[in-house]
Amino acid sequence: MPLKSDKGIMDSSRTQTLVSLVSLVFLLPVAHGWGVDGHLTVCKIAQTRLTDAAAEAVKQLLPEYADNDLGSACSWADQVRFRYHWSAALHYINTPDVCNYQYDRDCEDDTGEKGRCVAGAINNYTNQLLTYGKSTPQAECKVISLSQYPINQSFV
Repeated sequence: MPLKSDKGIMDSSRTQTLVSLVSLVFLLPVAHGWGVDGHLTVCKIAQTRLTDAAAEAVKQLLPEYADNDLGSACSWADQVRFRYHWSAALHYINTPDVCNYQYDRDCEDDTGEKGRCVAGAINNYTNQLLTYGKSTPQAECKVISLSQYPINQSFV
C-alpha cells in the first residue's frame, strides 16, 4: 500500500506532466507563428513603405497571379524550398551563441559553402536585379524571394 507521501508525489508528478503538456500546446503556435499569414502581413506593410519608383518596379516584376499585391506572393520561396532543395540554406542564418553576425563566419550552408544563407541570397538577387533588371532570367522569382527572405532569419 502506498504511503501518504508517495501519493502526494504521484499527484504532483501528474500535475506537472499535465501543466507541461498544456504549456506545450500553447507554445506550438509560437514556433510556427510566421507562416503564410505572417509573410502576407509583413509584405503588405512593406509594399506601403516603398517609394513610387520602387513600387512601380515591384509591380513590373510581380507575376500576374499576384495582381499587383506583393503580399499574395510573399510566401512563394517557403512553398518551393522543398521542391528546390538547394534553396533551403537561403532561408536562414546560423550565428553562434553570441550577439553578433559576421558574414564570412556565419553565411554558409551545411556543407560549408560560403554565401549560402539568407543574407547571401539577398545580396545575390539584389545584384542580379540591379544589373539586369527585368531581363534577368526568373526576375519574378527573385523579387518574390527578396520580399520574403528578411522574414526568415533564424536558426534551423
